[in-house]
Amino acid sequence: MAESDATTVVRNHSMDLYRVVALLFVVVGHWMAASLTFSDGAFWRDNPLVEMPWTQWLTWIFQVVPVFFVVAGYASAVSWANRSAEGGDRSGGRQEWLRRRLVRPIGPTAVYVVFALLVVAVLSGVGVAGSELDFGAWAVAMHLWFLGVYVLVVLLTPVAVAAHRRWGLRVPVAMAVGTAALDALTIGAHVPYIGWLNFLLVWGLFYQLGIAWHDGMLRGRIALALSACSAIALVLLVTVGPYPVSMIGVPGATVDNTGPPNLALLALGVFQAGLALAAAPVVNGLLKSARAQRILVIANDNVMALYLWHMVPVVIVALAGYPTGLLPQPTLGTAAWWWFRLEWVAILAVMAAVELVLLWWGRRLFSAPLPTVAVPIPPRLGEVALFFGTLAAAVTLTVLASLGFAPHGHFPVAASIGFAVGVTLVALTPSLSGRRRSPA
Repeated sequence: MAESDATTVVRNHSMDLYRVVALLFVVVGHWMAASLTFSDGAFWRDNPLVEMPWTQWLTWIFQVVPVFFVVAGYASAVSWANRSAEGGDRSGGRQEWLRRRLVRPIGPTAVYVVFALLVVAVLSGVGVAGSELDFGAWAVAMHLWFLGVYVLVVLLTPVAVAAHRRWGLRVPVAMAVGTAALDALTIGAHVPYIGWLNFLLVWGLFYQLGIAWHDGMLRGRIALALSACSAIALVLLVTVGPYPVSMIGVPGATVDNTGPPNLALLALGVFQAGLALAAAPVVNGLLKSARAQRILVIANDNVMALYLWHMVPVVIVALAGYPTGLLPQPTLGTAAWWWFRLEWVAILAVMAAVELVLLWWGRRLFSAPLPTVAVPIPPRLGEVALFFGTLAAAVTLTVLASLGFAPHGHFPVAASIGFAVGVTLVALTPSLSGRRRSPA
């Protein structure tokens, strides 16, 4: 998810590396967890986290989305500072900045969603069984929650930057306290629904740390101290506290550390972020060569496409390999199963490489920002449309991630309409004719 305008006089190349590595770990983690079998004419999913509980500790390695949000906050802070330096602090300038930042992820995401919905419509029309359609359509949608949260925190960047300028590190501290309070209500008092506010508090806190990183507040010993304290807190939370070890949802678990995110995930993320920020000077020193920087540019230009489309190879390989007997089905947890996990990831990596070549060939469609449409409306109305459009897109992406593109084997009419409305509102930009002329 490259941010081409996030540049400074001295480029922070560690930010680029952390972005790519974080999403690559998430992709490989999804592939590793996609343990499928085929019998009696149907696909079944084995869950290693349930059958082999010790593997839940491995989620501490692959759950690195917090690092991405820290990097996203840093990149947005850099871009926002450049905008302010160019005199863009007026309301119209703020709206232009937000729309420019939002159309980049929403454009490729919209293409992916439309493609998936068209496939679901076709498969449903030719009579594919509802249960198989439901599972496959969920597998290629479950990762979209991330983009829903991402566009929301980007939308709130002006508020986040203003809060940081006024209160500094007291902002993430207050957000952590808010997270703890919501956990007490949801886990302790069993108050329903209110815990979902932690999606903004926890992921927004990581974004806020990125803004503080840009301001020079989280470096060196401070970052290491923050990491050490978070590591101690994390161990206490999952041993003495009520939080499970797994940093992704496990069927049957009383508490889910990600749905919604809670103090345990917050502690893991701050631990990771502290190490990453402390290591940034060393990492930048290792990335001085022009060759390393060219590789980073290429990787950042393609990582968004990889994240969006990385579950499609899972469906293709499973459909081609399991019913035909081309892929083995070793017993879960055996040595043969673990060896095949490595082969499985290698096969998917090759498929993903081919997929990325095709996506690059069609980059004018698959990687293009969302086109904007100039309409004669006042700038304030354009800002309202941008806000509610982003909110609608975020909510419907979350719904699709939770239920899939074919919930119970049916086309998601309401979610599709909501997403289309949200994307349309984001695309509307006030034309010059809709703006007031400033006095001479």
